[in-house]
Order: sequence, then C-alpha cells, then structure tokens
Amino acid sequence: MNKYNENWLPHLNHAIPIESCKNKVSMYTIALEGWRRGLTLKFYTEMDENRIRQIRYSFLGKRREHHFAGSKGDKITDEAFHICDDKALTYEWLSKASVPVPMGKKFTEDVQEDEIIQYAKTTGFPLVLKPTNGSGGKGVIVNIQSIKALKDALFYVREELKFKEILIEQFITGDEVRIFVLGDQLFSAVNRIPANIVGDGKHSIRTLIDMKNEERKNVPHLYDRPIKLDRQLYTTLRESGLTLDTIPKHGRRVFLKKTSNVSSGGDPIDVTDRLTPELRNIAVQACQAIPGLAHCGLDMMIDWQNNKGFVIELNTRPGIGSFLFPMEGKAEDIPRAIIDDYFPETKEVQTKQSNVYFDFKTILETLQNGTVEEVEVVPAPTGNLYAKKFILSGVIQDRDYHEWLRKQALQNNLSGYIKMLGSRDMEMLIAGANKQEVDNYKQVFNQRKDRHEDMKLREEPWEAPVKVGFDIDGRLETAGLTQLESQWQKLQEEMQSIQKEKIRLERQNNKIEQSSSWRITLPLRKTGDMMKNVFK
Repeated sequence: MNKYNENWLPHLNHAIPIESCKNKVSMYTIALEGWRRGLTLKFYTEMDENRIRQIRYSFLGKRREHHFAGSKGDKITDEAFHICDDKALTYEWLSKASVPVPMGKKFTEDVQEDEIIQYAKTTGFPLVLKPTNGSGGKGVIVNIQSIKALKDALFYVREELKFKEILIEQFITGDEVRIFVLGDQLFSAVNRIPANIVGDGKHSIRTLIDMKNEERKNVPHLYDRPIKLDRQLYTTLRESGLTLDTIPKHGRRVFLKKTSNVSSGGDPIDVTDRLTPELRNIAVQACQAIPGLAHCGLDMMIDWQNNKGFVIELNTRPGIGSFLFPMEGKAEDIPRAIIDDYFPETKEVQTKQSNVYFDFKTILETLQNGTVEEVEVVPAPTGNLYAKKFILSGVIQDRDYHEWLRKQALQNNLSGYIKMLGSRDMEMLIAGANKQEVDNYKQVFNQRKDRHEDMKLREEPWEAPVKVGFDIDGRLETAGLTQLESQWQKLQEEMQSIQKEKIRLERQNNKIEQSSSWRITLPLRKTGDMMKNVFK
C-alpha cells in the first residue's frame, strides 16, 4: 500500500501488514490495540459452528480475560448471535421493540415458487430477496421490479447459490448505512455506495474498473475486495444500456452493481455527522432490543430528506475496516472503543504504545499450518521505540552476512529488518528503546572489513511504526500482485463468470425442454423445421 489517507488514524500508518488486509483487518487492529496497552495477547484455533477451524484471539489483563472472534467479543451472548444470524428472527425482535423494519416474510426450503410469487403479487413491487443466513451481501437481490425478475432471482439464489431459506421484503429507497453501536453509544456511520467508476472520457469501463481496483489496494479494508466481473455487474450494465467497452463521459459516475457491500466492490463513505438525533436513537434502540448484544454493526436504510430510517440487519461480527479506512471522510477509532469497554483499566496507557506492531504473518502461518494450536505474542516494549534507517552501498552481501547482522541486533534487544537494494546496496532498519544503542549500531558494519568495497553509509530518521523482531530480506509490504499476475487473475474471474452464466442458461434450457408445453408443441416445431428445409 503506497498511500495513507491523512484522515485515517495516524497510529495505524505503516502498521497494517498485508496479511491482515485479507479479511482480518478487524482481528488485527483490535489485537494490536490491546497488545500495545500491555495486555497478554494470544492467538489460537478452534472449530466454528460449521466445524471449520478458525483463528481466534484473547486478551488477559490483571483483572479479567476476554475472547474474540474477529470484532465479536465474548460480551455478546450466544442468544444474541443466534437472533442476529437469522434475519427473520431479527425483525421479530426489532418489531417488538418498535424499531422500524421493512415489511417482509420468511419462506422455508419446502415453500414452492408459486407461493412466493403469490405473496409478491399481494405485497407489490419493488422487492428485495435475501437469504436468511447469508453474509457479505451474497445472494441479496435488490429492487426486483417484476415477476420475471423475481423468478430469475429465486433460481439464482436457491438453485445456484444453494440458499434455500429466503426472505422477501419491501424495497426501501435511500442510502444503506453501516453504523457501529457499543452499549448506548453510537460511534461511527458509513454510507456504503455500490461498486462504481467515474468516467474520464478516455477509458472504457473495463479499464476504469482496473484503475479503481488498483486504488482499492491502497485501502487496507478493501485491498482484497476488488470489483469483480460477476453476473450482477453484467446485469446492471445491460440494464443501463452499457458494456465493458463503453467509454463514459468525463465526470459521469456509473454504478456497476445494485448491492452496496464492500465485499462486492462498494465504497465506504463516512456520514457520522449527518445522522440526526432521531436516526441515532433508532440505531441505539435496535442494538439494545436484542438481549445480550453488547455491540454490533447495524445496517440501516436512510431516507435523508424525510429523516426516516429502517433497520435491515444486525451484525455481531461487523467488519470495522470501513470505520477505520473510509474512502471519504474521517476515521473513527473503533478498536480503542472496544478495548476501553472490555478493559477500562487500560485507558490510561492507550497512547503510550503507538509506534510498534507484532509479526502477524508468522503467527498466521504457524496456526494455519497446524504447527501449534496457540501462540502467545511477545509483550510489547514499554515506551516508544527509537528507530533509524541505514542505507549502505559498496557492501558484499549474502545470507551469512545478513544472519550475522541480525544476531548483532538481537543481542542488544534491537528490532528491524534488512532489505537488499541491489548486489552491493542494502537498507537496514534498527530500532530499540535505547537511543544510544541504536545510534551505535553503525559501528557494527566496520567489524567486518571483508564485506566492504569502499562502503558508503547514509543515515535517515524513521518515524513510522516498527515491527517487533527482525526480518532478513524483509520486503516492505507492496501493493500486491505483479501486472502479469493481476491480468491473469482478472482473466480467470471473467472465465468463471462466463462459465456460471453458461450453466445457468443450460439449466433454464433443460427446464424449458422438460416442461409440458415444450413436449406438446414438439410436433408443430418439427413441422416448422421441415418447412424451413423445403423453402431453403
């Protein structure tokens, strides 16, 4: 990641490793906050409700211990999780608390399509179809305007995505806003707008998507969430009379999808200051309506003009990256709020550890390969580290020399990295609590005269956070794949989308051929074919 927005939290600048950007921003940033405050941090694995091994983490303080799964802490009860995991059940609890929700109905797996269509006719269009147990916007079809569109949506969600139990609800116009609520406080709100590009009058939509995806790689929360060329994108473009080869006019914003989830390419925009007292009250009331829901990410459809809001979902594990790294607006320090709530006795130390972070990559690799089931992270250094970068030229390098330099650093409790800049050039970061030891480290280079060829040494200050430990050939995190790898990945995604569309059409064709009307009209169609041959 090459750019860091000035409106984001300064203590996270240069402290977000690439490994955390792959769907673990919530876990990492909360873990980092607690670790910097001196809490004992452990990562471990356990089976989730689907019997899949997942990585969890815990904090141990002087008075208490708490466990977390992503952004979900153990103050959230199993009952709250069960309610929020079922959208229909969530609506029941919210309705009882007089929280405004869209009108809708749940249909179980055994309910046939005809019954669902009849309900839709009674309710009226437009409608929204969503799985009762979906996540990340998967399977959510919005603004369904006709029976035909509803049938297509049912086939896609039930047959292709295999979400058999669904919810049909009225389509509420407005902006979809994700709000973080903890207890009786609302901390932040982001408006998630659907995947989009802005025309420049020169490039095609396809190229603009590539450019937008490169931009998203500079946003930690969006780094691994590109705009994908999926069925929803093709459908949205087709309905707008556009193709991937269309060149939009300068300044024209083209929406590529209808759902606004960031996982499907949406943009998070900070709108906290726009929330009125009435809208804030709805959000807090919704969180408090669910027993045992200590904090949550709440989705609300907001009609700003009429100051109305409808709660459409409660998430016990919300991705807090949108609040930390909005594409527009200011960030809110949600990790700090969570640790303040779970460990209030650490509030006084929350600003003391702001320029260190831990080796998240090694922890993940160790747990994922099954080497161990638990990792306790080395405690954070007390006080900020002093750091300096050394640039050397005219130095003969190999692995043995790097190992020797690393050993000299670790013997003096120094952290840092070595990065090769060329066969005779290298960059070395040295950091430690003792300023004098960091300054004196340059004397180590002169202890190996056999490695010098007219060595030149340049020193530079280092203000960014430092990873505790020492990396050899530590690559400063780059913005991802090479251009060739990126092009190959895009090609693969397009091929997968085409293949899915082909399968869908084949299924529809088979369904038509097996219908009674198709069989009845077979003789007529054969006669038609014969007549065509006669008049050729």
